[in-house]
Amino acid sequence: MTRRHFKREAAPPAPIDLNPRTDPALHFPWRDFGDMTDAEYDEIGFMCGLEVHQQLDTRRKLFCRCPAGVFTDRVDAEILRHMRPTLSELGRYDGCALMEFKTEKQIVYRVARACVCTYEIDDTPPFPIDEEAVKSSLEIASMFGMALVSELQVMRKQYLDGSIPTGFQRTGMIAVGGAIPFRESSLGADAMLNLRQLTLEEDSCREISDIGHKIVFRTDRLGMPLIETVTEPELMTPRDVESGGRLIAAVARASGKVRRGSGAARQDVNVSIAGSRRIEIKGVPQHKVLPKLVHIEAFRQLELLRIRETLRTRGCTHAMVVPEDEATPWNSSQIALVGVAVADSAYEPLQNARAFGDTVAAVRLPHFGGLLTVRTQPGVVFAQEFSERLRVIACLTAQPFMTHTDESVGVEESIWSAVRAAVSAAEGDAVILVWGPEDDVATACRELLTRAQDALIGVPSETRQMYGDCTTGLERILPGPERMYPDTDTPPIKILDAWVDRIEHAVKDCPWVREDRYVAAGLPLALARRLAMSEWSQLYDDLAPATLVTARRLAFALEKRIPYLRRAGVLVGLPDAERLAPLVRDVDEGVILPEAFEAAFEDLLREPERDADIVLAIFRGGDDDDDLMGERLHEVRTLHGAERLDEDALLRRALGEVMPYVLGRATIDDVRTAVNEALAAATEGSAS
Repeated sequence: MTRRHFKREAAPPAPIDLNPRTDPALHFPWRDFGDMTDAEYDEIGFMCGLEVHQQLDTRRKLFCRCPAGVFTDRVDAEILRHMRPTLSELGRYDGCALMEFKTEKQIVYRVARACVCTYEIDDTPPFPIDEEAVKSSLEIASMFGMALVSELQVMRKQYLDGSIPTGFQRTGMIAVGGAIPFRESSLGADAMLNLRQLTLEEDSCREISDIGHKIVFRTDRLGMPLIETVTEPELMTPRDVESGGRLIAAVARASGKVRRGSGAARQDVNVSIAGSRRIEIKGVPQHKVLPKLVHIEAFRQLELLRIRETLRTRGCTHAMVVPEDEATPWNSSQIALVGVAVADSAYEPLQNARAFGDTVAAVRLPHFGGLLTVRTQPGVVFAQEFSERLRVIACLTAQPFMTHTDESVGVEESIWSAVRAAVSAAEGDAVILVWGPEDDVATACRELLTRAQDALIGVPSETRQMYGDCTTGLERILPGPERMYPDTDTPPIKILDAWVDRIEHAVKDCPWVREDRYVAAGLPLALARRLAMSEWSQLYDDLAPATLVTARRLAFALEKRIPYLRRAGVLVGLPDAERLAPLVRDVDEGVILPEAFEAAFEDLLREPERDADIVLAIFRGGDDDDDLMGERLHEVRTLHGAERLDEDALLRRALGEVMPYVLGRATIDDVRTAVNEALAAATEGSAS
């Protein structure tokens, strides 16, 4: 038996993967995102859970002494590895590990000395776990109201996709069973977001490329401490999924213990509907895409359940899509080599395949006729469920590498007749053509029939990746419990009572506590909620505005100007409280009028090298205010007659001439009164 055909029965999916409702809403019509009510999501049995990953802001990596957070494009060495699955303690292989093994990947690691040691490349045992990371994760778990473990047991979580050179990720349970207020839930302001667990684990490599049988990783991120916060599958609408993700991220940020920036936080989303099983969408980087993403996934599952029902109605059975000879697939009646039959086709991809010497095979799918063009996602049909399997597992890279009888363009009908005869296809059967290197095509034929078997299940257990339009594609088979086993290299770590006592005294305010405080201070509820969930809430607290007017101005300025200045490249991270404190003090004391707050705020951040008092001087009132106003009003008088504008337009133009020069020194009402008087005087002068 060759390595390609290495096979051992994998364990069946765990029952927890099944949606508790077994009554699929097959009658429910396709709906675009935004067109459904909460009650309609309940009708289709929508449910979702989150796994939120956030890097901890520590000095060192989790199981070695390399610095954390050092990202580099430097390459000092390349290491080539191949992965092989191992048996669980129960003598079973994990299905995901077997799938990864089929790909026969060459895994290349690009290593930089500055941030990687022999531990990361699995040449030495792990160092003692980083104590700073343990304490930070305990503090965050306390903010979630979770029960902390008394002893940290490190486990191994098998990963054969190459993202971790050891073939497994070291992970430890930190806490279980928390609940936090979920005020933006569709269930109402008193709802709670229940949390299942929080674990501490090492981050994986950064993927550089994945083409054919070769995947390349960079190892600078590898081993960085990462927490994973898992919710219960109780998010019942797409909007709740987004709100839940934002809430968990906000709590972690409030601790001050997590990293910020691209790649520092990401979430895996677990989605199911009535009659289906859990599907995991990996590595979603932004909260705002979550509602549309899970909506599309829910309807993908619904369409797959409808396809299953059609196949059952047509009489399709599992036995019809099992190859008689798995080792040599073209010895089976469903599969045939058809290079000769398609030799005269004018279809360009087949001509190219013939020119490259590719193997061309046909696979018959009994009773699948007409189903391969059924829409499963926006702009995506059922056939892509098959092509994704071939891309990921058979590693076919030519585009396209398959076609089928349900397509209306491409291969000539006479060619299809010969191909259908080669696999004894009856009316109502679908036939898929696939081409590429012989070994890869053999794998592809087996995978096409495996995916056909999954169609009779309905929704196969998969981990999927998100594309830019919020559609998804296969990443790997969903791992099972067999991939977890104890780490024999790391002894248990006792959680000291002294650590817990210090953490309980050091825990910072959670977003809902801040929200209540801001509302009590007079901020509107919507503004208070946004501020409490923001990354600049601590900056707001440090500035401590003394009046409600200043508090509102500061909250709005932080919300509007910081993102704008970041996009403009003016600001990186958050400004220091010391830089903004003089402005807050001046507005509190009436030295600068509130109308100037936002402009002064931006000037302080755009000119960081200038002293704050010098920047704010133009906004502060002084002895020359009357002279300055007089100069600007003189300019206003010259507008009269020179500008052919109606009365309202002339007033707006005049205010625009005056206000920037007296912003912070005079109120808008005072300026409007003075401008009206100046325009009236100019009118009287011209009349006389």
